[in-house]
Amino acid sequence: MTDSAYEIEVSYHQFYLVVQDASPVLDPATVGPVLALDPQVPSAVIVRTGCADGPVNVTVRIGVEPLPDLATAGDRWEVGEQLVIPVEGDLYLVPPMGGPAYVVYTPPTPGLHLVRVLARGRTTHYDAVVWESSEDYDITITPVGSDPGRRTTGDDGLYRD
Repeated sequence: MTDSAYEIEVSYHQFYLVVQDASPVLDPATVGPVLALDPQVPSAVIVRTGCADGPVNVTVRIGVEPLPDLATAGDRWEVGEQLVIPVEGDLYLVPPMGGPAYVVYTPPTPGLHLVRVLARGRTTHYDAVVWESSEDYDITITPVGSDPGRRTTGDDGLYRD
């Protein structure tokens, strides 16, 4: 597994994992405790944060099947969620209001990929503008043969929609 660490500037409680220059818009019908989607942009994931604006720490891991069960993968994390998206090209980690975008994954072959996000620290400065990161996100991306369905684990008390 390959690991890369980033500091991403959050805006409006979110940052993106997207293909190319997509700008997803959160659809309330797709919202989970950590992740949201835009049905118009199928290769995009919106990661929901606690702070309204400011930096967060993000580690991206490239995994291989099978991943450990989500319920046991998050022992050091407060909340986690996973879902499957189609990935046809480079996947970027992107701040919503501009700034550096990072290519974090190039699929060996186009197709379905599991995106698992584990989070901690989202309640530390909820709805605040922060100058130093107090939130951590662990993102694992791995190709999959089929969609096991959206799953969640843990509960930090945020975003109970």
